[in-house]
Amino acid sequence: MSEPKPDVVPAAEQTRPLEVELNLLKARVDRAEKQVQALAEAGLALVRGLEGGPMEEPGQMHPEQAARLAHELLLAAGLVGSGGDTT
Repeated sequence: MSEPKPDVVPAAEQTRPLEVELNLLKARVDRAEKQVQALAEAGLALVRGLEGGPMEEPGQMHPEQAARLAHELLLAAGLVGSGGDTT
């Protein structure tokens, strides 16, 4: 009588789920990198709008324009809804 063999999964079948998992993780990292880049661009737009140069006349509308640009960048990246709420 032969002893029962333990359940052994072939190596090819073991790596398939790992490849799928790895591809999912890569996609999540890529998405996170794009979101971070969009946040950095929006933050930079705000900073530039708030920076007043020494030669600028008072009353310029730079902060409002910067806020609009930052909001548009966040909208384009899908990070906020049209009302400004985070999604």
